[in-house]
Amino acid sequence: MDQQVEDLRERMKLLQQDRRANVDLLETTKQNNAEDIRSMREENKDLMVRHNHLQKSLDLNRGNGQEVSGLKKEVLHRRTEYDSLKVASTKRARELKQLKDAAKTCELEARRPSQED
Repeated sequence: MDQQVEDLRERMKLLQQDRRANVDLLETTKQNNAEDIRSMREENKDLMVRHNHLQKSLDLNRGNGQEVSGLKKEVLHRRTEYDSLKVASTKRARELKQLKDAAKTCELEARRPSQED
C-alpha cells in the first residue's frame, strides 16, 4: 500500500509538473499573441494613415483631372476660334490683294493717255 501511495504521489508530482509546463507554455503563447496583436494593430494604423494619404492624393488628382479636362476643352475652343479667324484673315488678305491690284490697274489706266484726247 505504501508503494501505491508513493506511486500515486509520484504520478501526482509528474502531473503537476506537466500542468506547470503547460501553463508556462500557454503564458508564453499568450504573450507572443499579445505582441503579434500589438504589432498588427500598429501596422494596421500605419496602413490606414497611408491609405488616407493616398485617398486624399487621388481626390486631388481627380480634381486636377477635371481641371485638366476643362482646360483641354478651353484649348480646343480657342484652337477652333483661332482656325476660323485665320481662315477669315486669309480670305480678307486675298480680297485686299485683289482690291490693291484693281486700284493699281485703275491708277495705271488713269495715267495712260486716253484715246479720246
